[in-house]
Amino acid sequence: MDRTLPLDQPAPHDQSLRLITNPDRVRDALLHAAMPAVPAADPPAGIAWLRAQVPRFCDGDAHERRRALVVEELARLSPAALRARARDVDGPLAHVQVLAEAIGLPDISLPAVALAAAHYQPYEPDNPAADAAVAELVAACGGVADERTAARICLLVQSCTATSALVANARDITGATTAGERVARTMDENPPLRATRRIVDGELVELDMRHPGLGFGAGPHACPGREHAIALATGIIEGS
Repeated sequence: MDRTLPLDQPAPHDQSLRLITNPDRVRDALLHAAMPAVPAADPPAGIAWLRAQVPRFCDGDAHERRRALVVEELARLSPAALRARARDVDGPLAHVQVLAEAIGLPDISLPAVALAAAHYQPYEPDNPAADAAVAELVAACGGVADERTAARICLLVQSCTATSALVANARDITGATTAGERVARTMDENPPLRATRRIVDGELVELDMRHPGLGFGAGPHACPGREHAIALATGIIEGS
């Protein structure tokens, strides 16, 4: 059954969108439906430029090329090392700090990452402060506004809110005996990703992601950093 209803976290930007809730239809859309495209944007680097350069908001050859850059960055990182480091780092964005250190950006501005994350989704209005934050992140990555730089920034930006929510939701799990069990149950019972969007039969729709096995997505846009996110969240909980 499909119905339109508010989601818990985050709420849909536009509640007039049809929400597909049936898990089989959600999975089918994740596997086959098109990602809503974002407008092309050239430097100077701002939030619109970032959206237009990451794999998150495109399909086809551009998606494959950009996703490969993200996967390349992640392949250099050890989930076990991230977990161990996360036990020792404090603060609400500890996971971003640990991830930034691991990809060679230890001095990255955490407030800039958080601001870019808050305006990352295409339905968020463009924002001069977010533009400045993205420009600061590009500068921290070497100053070249290209797809490789966007891939490094998107690792931090996409981890920011989602992993914060994963940790917060995992802390609410009762009856779990280990941090790993808390995180695993959270992904089934209260995942941080509540909804995503696709084009289904020519219509922009919301997909309800609150189903076991869909917490990290599915299909071409499934999260490539699943193991890393779990490691970071588990380490933070173990260290608290």
